[in-house]
Amino acid sequence: MSEKKFVSPVKPVGMELVILYPCPYCGRNVPLLAPVEPSMGSCDMCKKQFPLVPIDNTTVQYIKLILHNGQAPIDPGYA
Repeated sequence: MSEKKFVSPVKPVGMELVILYPCPYCGRNVPLLAPVEPSMGSCDMCKKQFPLVPIDNTTVQYIKLILHNGQAPIDPGYA
């Protein structure tokens, strides 16, 4: 019988912004990575595609900057 090795919790190394878009066909809120240019989204429930309004890239970069790319919101108990 092999011993189970303890694995320490890992810290984030980066982050992405997830935006919820309502599917115009079934109404499900579809989580998608923030698109910074016009693109098509695909609903994971009804499988239909729909056009997405892009998110301002400056805003995405600002959020990443103030959160230190995922490092700032780490629980202090694990830092």
